[in-house]
Amino acid sequence: MQSPFFALVYRLRSTLRWSGMNALQSEDVAQHSFGVALIAQALCAVEQEVFHRSLPTADILAAALLHDASECILTDVIAPVKKYSVEVEQAFSHLEQVAEKQLRNTLPNALQPMYEQWFQRSGEVFDYVKAADKLDALCKCRQEVRRGNQEFALAASQIESSVRVYADRMPSVAYFIDHFLEAFDHSVDEYRYLK
Repeated sequence: MQSPFFALVYRLRSTLRWSGMNALQSEDVAQHSFGVALIAQALCAVEQEVFHRSLPTADILAAALLHDASECILTDVIAPVKKYSVEVEQAFSHLEQVAEKQLRNTLPNALQPMYEQWFQRSGEVFDYVKAADKLDALCKCRQEVRRGNQEFALAASQIESSVRVYADRMPSVAYFIDHFLEAFDHSVDEYRYLK
């Protein structure tokens, strides 16, 4: 039998995010993963070109694409539920690790070690993925609020606070905020590229 790994991860296109929230524009986990990878790539480029610091960009991008892969099995659960209590947060973390391991175990043996490193939840790679994850969530919330959806206002405020923590210790996150974040608040009409 062939490995179902990629077929399962591909199902992230059918796994909606922000459950329980009235989003004006729905978002699936695959779209979110693309956004996280795009922002992670930007953070790596800024570190390299602006701050002259080399990062394992390929590993960060792979980890960004797969950071929510367990949700093809578990679906998306919003952060306030996952973080309801320390016990619930630990239980969800354990459940995600079990799902990730089961998912990785569907790969051919030769590929499992490579993919295992991209599922690690600590270290430099994880820090950049987590920062990009928070930035992408903030961009989504700000876009919803800009469209008049106040349901995302509290989430935007809370996520912005956690993004600021990353910005305090990661220069590329601060740079992204200073040079790119506000552009997400504008409509496409403001960025007509053919003038």
